[in-house]
Amino acid sequence: MGYPQAPRLSRRAALQGVLATGLASPLGAPAGAATAPRAGSDLKTQFAEALGRDPYLLAYRSAERPVYRARRLRTRGRWPNELRGSLYRNGPARHEIGDFRYQHWFDGDGMLQAFHVDGGRIEHRARFVETHKYVKEKAAGRPIYAGFGTAPPEPVGVTSADDLNVANISVLHHNETLFALWEAGSPWRVDARTLETQRVGVFSEETRGAPFSAHPRVEPDGQLWNFGYVSPAKKILLWHLGPDGRVRRTGLIDCDPISMVHDFVVTERFLVLVICPLHYEPTATDGAPPTNFLDLHRWRGEDPTQVLVVDKNDFSKVQRLELPAQWIFHFSNAWEDSAGVIRFEAASAADPAVLQTTFRDIMAGRVTPAAASRLSSYRIDTRRGRVDQTVLRPQGAAEFPIVSPDVVGRRHRRLLMLTERRSPHSGLNQVTLLDPSTADERSYRYPDHLIPEEHLLVGRGKTTGDEPWILGTALNVRRRRGELFLFDARALDAGPVASASLPYALPVGLHAKFVAA
Repeated sequence: MGYPQAPRLSRRAALQGVLATGLASPLGAPAGAATAPRAGSDLKTQFAEALGRDPYLLAYRSAERPVYRARRLRTRGRWPNELRGSLYRNGPARHEIGDFRYQHWFDGDGMLQAFHVDGGRIEHRARFVETHKYVKEKAAGRPIYAGFGTAPPEPVGVTSADDLNVANISVLHHNETLFALWEAGSPWRVDARTLETQRVGVFSEETRGAPFSAHPRVEPDGQLWNFGYVSPAKKILLWHLGPDGRVRRTGLIDCDPISMVHDFVVTERFLVLVICPLHYEPTATDGAPPTNFLDLHRWRGEDPTQVLVVDKNDFSKVQRLELPAQWIFHFSNAWEDSAGVIRFEAASAADPAVLQTTFRDIMAGRVTPAAASRLSSYRIDTRRGRVDQTVLRPQGAAEFPIVSPDVVGRRHRRLLMLTERRSPHSGLNQVTLLDPSTADERSYRYPDHLIPEEHLLVGRGKTTGDEPWILGTALNVRRRRGELFLFDARALDAGPVASASLPYALPVGLHAKFVAA
């Protein structure tokens, strides 16, 4: 397939046209939306009763206060003197306001955490991101905005996605600035030391309020690429920021049908976006009025998954390919060879049941099994216009695939992820390091009383190259506290070489970044 030329529009005119009509703000209660059939107060009662029976539900309990601090954590083992920096984590943590409990895990207000590591001395801080939504609902004592999967009684209207921004997915450190990221709104600037919320991040006046996804890709030289989906307009906004944080280029590409695009990958020449067939269909309500953004989508398993390959130097050049229907949250990293063949990995599931059902039921204290995500490898021949998929790791589930920041857009030989063997908490319980070219892997299985979160490959200081350590957190359900673990990447299966304990438990979160000092 060739590269059809899209009609050219000035960046300012295109963005202003989209933003002025509110199309960059797809979240929130649609006109005439009904109150959700399951009352949030009922969910709060159900969850409290379930928590009394199942200690693993501690992972989804609300944070008990807005700010946490432990000046010096209790440590075990040997923490290397050369390991210095900050591990930042983000995730939903305010699941309840007053007597109301959110109806989807992704609706919880974001709480940033920071483990400031200075050799063997480790300090911890945690604080809610004080978004517009957080501040207004705190003052009201109740939820007032419809969210991703929740509609409270009598929701108020919104004028932009930033009215609903919960800043609860990931973290970005770029141009010496720390941001808390969400799926469909602006990034929020946060003080890197204290985690105090500063202001909405604005990269340029013409992109103010434009959607900026939670999974930007930053190349080793500091070039940043990102996207944002604009569902009602059936368009995807593409971003290119320089190492100085300034907007180099933006562009809008057509995407019909459109879905919720959570992640993407980049190579030296291309951006690759995979559009799964969970279609945005605001008029297809199955007889019931929609109450939230998630309910505006329908899974069409008979339709293909779209693969968009975009030229980094000219966003109007888009190659469109197809894969069988599947659901993907996260990708590892992509790279291309001299023949124009792109390769990457992703955690692929048969359908989005975990998003549509599991993450809703968990808020009532019920665990609903969903199709496991299997690690797949993908190969795109850009010259022949062909894409192929192979299940790389058929045994057990896999999620949160990640590589070292030093190889973003380049060939990687180590891929870190969470994987699963049978666990009593029905979640991922193993951290695995894989060589995609040989399928050789090493794993460490966490004890049953620990629920691990995303782990990272961490190097020595600010130098590039070898990443000798793996750093990650876990919730200790038995002792009701969070823990930080350090592994030797060359001997992962030997278990952690050092750890540190918090004096409190926080809800499990989503993504993390390590910033070397």
